[in-house]
Amino acid sequence: MLSKYLGLLICLFMVMGALFQIGIFLYIDINSILIVFGGAFGYSLIQNKKEDYITNFGKGAIFFGWLGMLIGLIALTGGKYDNWGDIDKMGVALKVLMLPVFYGYMIKLITIPFNNQK
Repeated sequence: MLSKYLGLLICLFMVMGALFQIGIFLYIDINSILIVFGGAFGYSLIQNKKEDYITNFGKGAIFFGWLGMLIGLIALTGGKYDNWGDIDKMGVALKVLMLPVFYGYMIKLITIPFNNQK
């Protein structure tokens, strides 16, 4: 049991070290956080299994991370914001489009040690 938490700490230490080296503020986007956390919460409620709530929260985070990426990709390529071909605008849009997937997998990583063993 202790090895699960030690493994989680090592993984988080490695990821956080890379984030702080590059710049932590590049990885913060409120809209991406909301879609992933809100979707994960809704997914765990849909599953309606209180004993597996944390596991389902992690699964939902991954699903909604990918959905957030698809939404961002459609917004990027749809042309509504006239950013196609402008590298300055596209760089920010690409960052925002990738963050939901990153958040989803980070949440899943954090929920792994809390999975119910049967």
